[in-house]
Amino acid sequence: MENIENTLITLREFVSEIEENDFLRNHDDLFGGLRKQVEKKSMKLKPPLNVVSKRLYYIADNTFYCIELFNYKFSLLAQGIIHAIETENPLSLANNTRSLLEQLAVFIYLVNHVSTMLEDLKDQGSIEKIDKIISKSEKVINRVYSGEGKNKAKSKDDEAIHVNDAIKELSKKVLDASETYDYLCEFVHPNYGSNVLVSSGELGKGQIEKKGLNSRNIQSIIMCSSSIFEFLSTRKIFHPVITWNVNHLVELCFQKGAKITNVFAEKKPVASGDGKTKETALHFKKARTSQEAMKLQYKYLEEIGCSINPSKRQNGGIKDGYVFDLWNTHLGEIWFKTPMYQGL
Repeated sequence: MENIENTLITLREFVSEIEENDFLRNHDDLFGGLRKQVEKKSMKLKPPLNVVSKRLYYIADNTFYCIELFNYKFSLLAQGIIHAIETENPLSLANNTRSLLEQLAVFIYLVNHVSTMLEDLKDQGSIEKIDKIISKSEKVINRVYSGEGKNKAKSKDDEAIHVNDAIKELSKKVLDASETYDYLCEFVHPNYGSNVLVSSGELGKGQIEKKGLNSRNIQSIIMCSSSIFEFLSTRKIFHPVITWNVNHLVELCFQKGAKITNVFAEKKPVASGDGKTKETALHFKKARTSQEAMKLQYKYLEEIGCSINPSKRQNGGIKDGYVFDLWNTHLGEIWFKTPMYQGL
């Protein structure tokens, strides 16, 4: 019963956090102004960056929208699971938990494809290949939100993501996702699995009534829901960062001298300075943005054998448009300076 109480705490905390941040669901208020600003800046760019920058922005914008959409759906399903536990309704518990896993799988399908786009665009300078890479993400986002059943969809690009494909994608992050999904399906389908939740388990014998929370199957289903929310808690920072990284590509498109042949080029961590003092802090002069400078900072540390642990980084202050960071490493203290964030 302790596991059940811990699950209820986990689910209630998730619901509470989503409701506390309900302003994130008012997408037009959050991004309406930025959307107009990007449209205006994109129009001033030469082809094909004028189109590429806008397409990338809408991938970031729509991905963030989907993140908040799924978080809201996760919250509603969490409330359903809480109610099912409190009322000891095993059928509602099984249905809501399986739905939760399906929603998670499609969500991860989306996130993985946008992440793949970011990787595939690195050092890419061919407009034909860039178009193909971006188009793939655009189609996935459209299918995740607007996709319909195979019989109703006009084309493959209009079909919803099949749950089996989504579960397969989730399995890359959660090794037992497929087995867990099959297990939950047994208690949702109108067969022995759902029957045993509300009967003795033997045809023609015993009392027809719902099983209590001490039932092994019910406890296993509850633990499945708990595991899903624990997984989400480990990735709640990672998911929004994906949209930030896509927006950074848009920012690169707006930089002076940007061309389709160089905008996605990966810089090497070549720094000036020795990093021994604040005055001689390591500085990446060729970094086009503050975010790129920060990435180069991490690359530099990795290349000299330092682990990236944010707790080892101290804020060294701000001066003349630069942010100073002091890292405590096994090689001693290392100073860096990066330009202040400008954004879109």
